[in-house]
Amino acid sequence: MGAPTRVSSRPNPRPPRACSAAPAGEPGAKDGRTDAGGGAARIARESRAAFSLHDASTYIGGEIGSVNFQFGDSSPFGRQQRLLAGPLPEDELRRLRDRFAEPPGYAALKAQLAADRLLVLSGQPGTGRMFTALSLLDDMARGAVSRLDPHTDLAALDGDGAVAERHGYALEPAAAGLPDELHLDRLSRTLAGRDSYAVLLTVPDPGRAGVAGRPGEAAPGPSRYHRLHEPAAADAVLASHLAAELGERAEALGATALELAGRPSVRAALGLDRLLPAEAARFAVLVANCATGVLTEDRLVAECRGFPAAQIHQWFGGGAAETLPVLRDAAYRIAMAVFGRGSFNTVAEAAELLAWELAVTAEPERVIGRPLLGDGLEARLASTRAVTEVRPQPLVSGEDIPVRTVRFGGEGLAPALLAYVWEHHHNMRGPVLRWLDSLCQDPRPDVWTRAAVASGELCRHDCVYTLSELLTPMAEAEQARRGLFVATALESVLGDPQVGAALRAVVTSWDESADADLRWTAAAVLARGTATTTVSEALGRLGRIGTWEEGRLRAVAAESVVHLAGFSSSREPLARIRGWLGDNRREHQDLGLVATLTLCDFLTDDVWNPAPELDGLGSWPLALALCAAHPERAREIAGLLWTALNTSRSYEPALEALTGWLRGCRGKPWEEQVTSFLPLLVFGPDDRQRLLSLLKELSDDPDAPLGQEQTHRLRQAIERAGTR
Repeated sequence: MGAPTRVSSRPNPRPPRACSAAPAGEPGAKDGRTDAGGGAARIARESRAAFSLHDASTYIGGEIGSVNFQFGDSSPFGRQQRLLAGPLPEDELRRLRDRFAEPPGYAALKAQLAADRLLVLSGQPGTGRMFTALSLLDDMARGAVSRLDPHTDLAALDGDGAVAERHGYALEPAAAGLPDELHLDRLSRTLAGRDSYAVLLTVPDPGRAGVAGRPGEAAPGPSRYHRLHEPAAADAVLASHLAAELGERAEALGATALELAGRPSVRAALGLDRLLPAEAARFAVLVANCATGVLTEDRLVAECRGFPAAQIHQWFGGGAAETLPVLRDAAYRIAMAVFGRGSFNTVAEAAELLAWELAVTAEPERVIGRPLLGDGLEARLASTRAVTEVRPQPLVSGEDIPVRTVRFGGEGLAPALLAYVWEHHHNMRGPVLRWLDSLCQDPRPDVWTRAAVASGELCRHDCVYTLSELLTPMAEAEQARRGLFVATALESVLGDPQVGAALRAVVTSWDESADADLRWTAAAVLARGTATTTVSEALGRLGRIGTWEEGRLRAVAAESVVHLAGFSSSREPLARIRGWLGDNRREHQDLGLVATLTLCDFLTDDVWNPAPELDGLGSWPLALALCAAHPERAREIAGLLWTALNTSRSYEPALEALTGWLRGCRGKPWEEQVTSFLPLLVFGPDDRQRLLSLLKELSDDPDAPLGQEQTHRLRQAIERAGTR
């Protein structure tokens, strides 16, 4: 190969702002490189993966997926959740005895009830509290069991006959909650006088560690009657319900049913890490029907996809009063959907911001504060079905540190939640969009990128509304991060079969606009590789953006081209850069130079969507990673850098990039790649002398000299290079 194209070195009467490696202008303005922040690309990919695991259409409409939300007696699940009020019929008691699986600490709960006649079970809905309560009462009262109306006045249950003799009562109080300990003591004495028992159900307050400790132990609640309730193991609940559903066929079909329940396709469709007892009971009905031929396996999988939606309906579908605790719960669950796998502190702070938006929307004159001691971690995790993990998170410097993160206990909950809220609660759209807009102002990639990905999911559910109310105003804004927010939001939605074509047309109108901010945003969108059907089309549009108005948007266009170089498995982006360098027009030459400098300055981790062959090379400079993944392109990449080194207006930043490689490669996985790359920059004696002079300067640096062994190895590589 001959010497690469040499770009004209005529002095530039107005130096191109984007020819230097650093962005110009005000911080955050749309006149330089995007400066997304360390780890933004990786965080965006991780967050987007959480929304790509389930078909969003499963959760839209009054009948979400294949689950009709009629939680009455018409379905087996409804019968298990809504045992009849008043005295329990014998058939319901038989169902209870046939299916009940003892939770941990059941013996301790039974002993407590026998001693005090009164027990308050503290746990989350769906964990089988009512089944446990009824079973305890059945054991103690020998079948004389009743459920009380939620609005029952406990103070009226005295010895005047309101409490029957040798009877058991179960009660889940309405919103007013339980009375204080004084009245519970009185109720306990009344029950003892009638040789009766009562089990009351409650949900732990967010500020109490009511879900911590060992099951059956005293809960840190407001009275000595409180005990923790932990759900029975899902496998045990499933086995007991399967046996009951199969009946006489359990021996013949039991193993088949259990194998069917454990199939990866079925478990993946559930979208939940761990089934609650009520869910395990419902799952058993479906599996039993499939094992007996009532349902096909495809139908079983379809039914299973509705489980996350059923949980979301329970959280958001009721008619609870819009008190501040209720709004805070809703805000926390929405924040969990947006920031899942992010820092717990980020989720908590974002939830408080959203709670404020929801509260002032519901009651504009309300003065909103924050609970200080009344918002505990354990209860928050339980109320949102969340789990914590210690995972690496990037600092601003790009280095990873261990951080306590939090996520839903099931990959299906986040997409189901966003879809349900967007489809069924119109008045929540305004505060949620204002909240997402405010999160864009946070410079931490862990915040704004996750908010952007969630905005894209909302755009999928109502494209016109989300685009007009949030994304288009952001695209028109002057701040660079708002343009990046839009690009991150649209990235996965551009491929949606329903709205993708319309959104791609919107992006095309932006890159043809006379508005520089819209063109900048279009360039940022084109960098993702999903806005066009071919990489060639995206490169052509970026070329027009980068040479528009004497290169006004050269920096963002060049950076987008570099993202495509890391995204595409073809050499087309490199060939396009070479073509610009060889163009006679000054704007095109400058675009090629800036793209070359950016390519040498980029890390693979910073590429929004790196090609599969770059896996494992995240810490490498992108140019060297491309050489390692495609050795046949190493000479072409070296030719681009050679051109930048031999052009006066790009010489200094090109030499700085090369210096960075030489200083940074020691002990790194890409050190050997640098050694093999340097000889490719030698096309004549002047090139060799320039590299040797640079090497000597670095080795003689009194503050940070290169090591002798490294210097010797690099010098040998340069000296052995032949002139081509």
